Amino acid sequence: MGIKLSGKLDEIHKTLMKEAERVETLTIRALAYLGEQCVRRIRDRPGEKSWFDQSGNLRSSVGYIISHNGNIVSSYGFDSSMGKAAHTKQVEYVTKDGKKVSFTARVKAGGQEGAKAGKDLAEELIKRYSNDYVLVIVAGMNYAEYVEAMDNKDVLASTELWATDKIPQMLEKLKRQIAKSVS
Repeated sequence: MGIKLSGKLDEIHKTLMKEAERVETLTIRALAYLGEQCVRRIRDRPGEKSWFDQSGNLRSSVGYIISHNGNIVSSYGFDSSMGKAAHTKQVEYVTKDGKKVSFTARVKAGGQEGAKAGKDLAEELIKRYSNDYVLVIVAGMNYAEYVEAMDNKDVLASTELWATDKIPQMLEKLKRQIAKSVS
């Protein structure tokens, strides 16, 4: 004599897997939201509050990657179009008929090198973590630390402090969302 429960256990297993997927989605969404806020805080400040762009590469190297158990699941930033550094250049020349021409031209800088360097650095750092959820935020140019040290410029420092302060609130909100979905 025996009791067969396999049908009910399959149903329970499916429900648990569905909830696990929901928890994963909510966790990644929360990390992505925090990451996007950090990237914007770093990248979208005027030069007086951060640094003045020369090439646009440092600003375009800012971004984040999220991984779960070693697999990259989301990224943001690393955008060469953020390399909006513009500087002026004095242009002077003489026309064919001998007239001297002089004007100031705006020269838009690139940012492609920065976008690639930022993404490469974030991907390298993310490899160090193979378990759990990980959010890595970078300013990927090799001179970012120098810029921060020079004349008290702020690249990542204030945003790191801000994010550290926000994490407990984010985790509490995430716990409430998960509890709400379970009940």
